[in-house]
Amino acid sequence: MAGNNHALLEAALESLPAATWVVDRDGRYRYVSAAYARLLGIPRAADCLGRTMEETMPPSIARVHALRHRQLLESRTRKRFEQIWTVDGEPRWFEIQLSCLCNDEGESIAVSGYAQDITQHMEQQEAARRIQSELEKRVAQRTHLLSVINEELEAFSYSVSHDLRAPLRQIAGFAGLLERGLASHLGETDAKHLQHIVDNAGRMEDLIGDLLQLARINQSSLLRTRVDLAAIAHGVLADLRGGQPGRRVEEDLPASALAECDAGLMRIVLDNLLGNAWKFTGGRAEAHIQFGSLLRGNSTIYFVRDNGAGFDAQNAERMFGAFQRFHRASDFPGTGIGLATVRRIINRHGGQIWAESAPGQGATFYFTLETPA
Repeated sequence: MAGNNHALLEAALESLPAATWVVDRDGRYRYVSAAYARLLGIPRAADCLGRTMEETMPPSIARVHALRHRQLLESRTRKRFEQIWTVDGEPRWFEIQLSCLCNDEGESIAVSGYAQDITQHMEQQEAARRIQSELEKRVAQRTHLLSVINEELEAFSYSVSHDLRAPLRQIAGFAGLLERGLASHLGETDAKHLQHIVDNAGRMEDLIGDLLQLARINQSSLLRTRVDLAAIAHGVLADLRGGQPGRRVEEDLPASALAECDAGLMRIVLDNLLGNAWKFTGGRAEAHIQFGSLLRGNSTIYFVRDNGAGFDAQNAERMFGAFQRFHRASDFPGTGIGLATVRRIINRHGGQIWAESAPGQGATFYFTLETPA
């Protein structure tokens, strides 16, 4: 029966993918699996039995392994990872575990060991480390590049604000003086030319202001708080009514629309979206402007809807680029930068914005805001 158990145990060890062995106190092999023999370059496992490590391994390697086995006879289980050069001259990584075997009296009589080839796992880890290192390097480079770009944008903003605005204001100022001083002496054509100078200087001033706002969006810090977007919308529409008290506009706003966002930046978003709705419904006898929200799955979608001039839906994506206009300036004045600013703000919040419309049938602008974790 003992012989059968021994055969079963040996068969079980041989079935393991790891190389296994047992060495007695004298440093001689008492059991060697076929996998271990192949690591040593020995054709048959039986040829190892009764031999020492020094007799089966290269001397420099044998001394180290024999020392570890002798030390283990006085200690406990030891586990390590080691790169070993096989008999084929190929470096392989192994997980090696040595365990001390004791008799019934608790005396150390032998050491058992196994070696599992983990080369593929180690190579995968090394590849992952290289990829991580490369990613970190690229992130550092991109971060530095963004820092340089931001510095250039700040310099550009300063230049636009001071170096361009100053002469522009002088042009507008002197044109205004000429208009007032020579009003009685100018012919109709000259008066129109002078008025064009004043009007275009004003348009350029507005354009510079919008460009500066667009440039500053990414530079400003994002301060998320609990914000009632409906209250902001009420304020925006109140300002618009104050500018044109004679207009009849039906407004549809909810009592509240709470969101986690930057209040200042969202004021800019609603200024632009509701301002556009107000502007493009200017030709309607009964204008209608709505701000609200709806749930789609777990996401809240906010929207601004009007029954104004509308636009071709094929241009819906293009209109979020800077300087994109789809109506004549004489019909609907503007700089063409507002929606680019809106999209940049929504993107900074981790959200999305899109539009639906048709010519003469009004427009609806939808946007989402990422909910912080």
